[in-house]
Amino acid sequence: MDSSSSEFDKKYNIVDAVTPKHIPLSGRYKKSFAYHTLKERLPVILTQIIDSLTKEKDEISEKYQGEETREEIKNIVGQISKLKYQLQTDKPFEHFQGIEPDQELWNSFIDALPENGRSFYQTAWLYGECYMYRKVFSFFENSQTLKTYDYFFKQKAKALAMDEVAAIAKRLRSTDKSYETFSRLLKLNLWGNKCDLSIIIPTNFDPNQNVYDNCTKFDDHILVDNSKSIWECLVSADQTKPVIVDFVLDNAGFEFYTDLILAEFLLEKNLATKVRFHVKPMPWFVSDVTPADFQYTFEYLSNHDLSYLKEQGQRWKQYVTEGKFQLANLSYFWCSPIEYYKMREVDLQLFQYLSEAHLIIFKGDLNYRKLVGDMNWDPTDDFLTCLRGFQPTNLCTLRTVKADVICGLKQGKAEELSRLNPKWMETGEYGLIKYMETSQCSCSHDGK
Repeated sequence: MDSSSSEFDKKYNIVDAVTPKHIPLSGRYKKSFAYHTLKERLPVILTQIIDSLTKEKDEISEKYQGEETREEIKNIVGQISKLKYQLQTDKPFEHFQGIEPDQELWNSFIDALPENGRSFYQTAWLYGECYMYRKVFSFFENSQTLKTYDYFFKQKAKALAMDEVAAIAKRLRSTDKSYETFSRLLKLNLWGNKCDLSIIIPTNFDPNQNVYDNCTKFDDHILVDNSKSIWECLVSADQTKPVIVDFVLDNAGFEFYTDLILAEFLLEKNLATKVRFHVKPMPWFVSDVTPADFQYTFEYLSNHDLSYLKEQGQRWKQYVTEGKFQLANLSYFWCSPIEYYKMREVDLQLFQYLSEAHLIIFKGDLNYRKLVGDMNWDPTDDFLTCLRGFQPTNLCTLRTVKADVICGLKQGKAEELSRLNPKWMETGEYGLIKYMETSQCSCSHDGK
């Protein structure tokens, strides 16, 4: 341990230990991914935003309001730099005092935290990370000319322009209505959540290669696979009334493309009559889908040079026009730090809206963390227990494991993986396809 690290740990009460069981994940514990994220990853993300604003200030100023925008970029860079300093020195959270629509929710949340738990390292990792991303956007929405600027957009657009998108579209032009097809599409959707995609798409990818085969090659990396139960949920739906499937989305670009592939399968095979997509109302966790990303995806594909991608994009745009693909009602709850078991109490309208669906598909790590909370559960703890009463309807979670929170594993599995790689929960090499039927939940919806 170097002296600067030792001084930091002493000053901010960092414990050189792993996170104890059944307490919130926190940067207070040095041998945790939370500590690594707060100390290393989040400052880098803030620096990248600063660098991109500085590098692209002429381009941004020309697109928006010229000299006024240039001055606002300078001010925002200063605000982000201050936030970075506050993160690196574990300063207390500050209230939101501008025009933020969710200001009351956030300020009440901060006030409800214990006095010694209102800073980045002292609170739950989930809370501190969400606070950082929410603060960054507040700097933009409180400006005059940059209220709609998405500082992550270029990265997301690049993730859609990957060769793999075209390769997969070419291979999936015809599919049958079978469990095997559904299972493979579900796995494609799962591994689409892996950032580098290398687990299903080799770097020397051959467009004539069967993408389905790649999806099944890594079945031993799926720690829980409830695909069959999800299929049974869909095929047993009451067809005398509309069957709605909700996606609570994660990443834009390639992953959202795989979401749309799965959604189209559900429509075309009459497993759903409508698919609703829940997006974030602001730039969030770098790559999350926003309303603008939702629209951009269809425009990009429907104007593509490759005929089969163009046809696909035009077909999906038609689904939007017909209401078969629907951008769900926007909710700032998705950009709050609040776990989902508190949703009914905090946002009853959203809870009731979700209850209209026959199935909700929660995508990615952040949704998983909010479903079960940033808690160091025992890996064998039951998923139903960890949901703490949240179950507006049937739900499933598709997640590649990139944070050290997990539950529902078989006895001894976590220990086996830890022997292979102590950091196995940080790599994205393992996945979960977990399902919970609403009738299995006999506990109250408010988590009490």
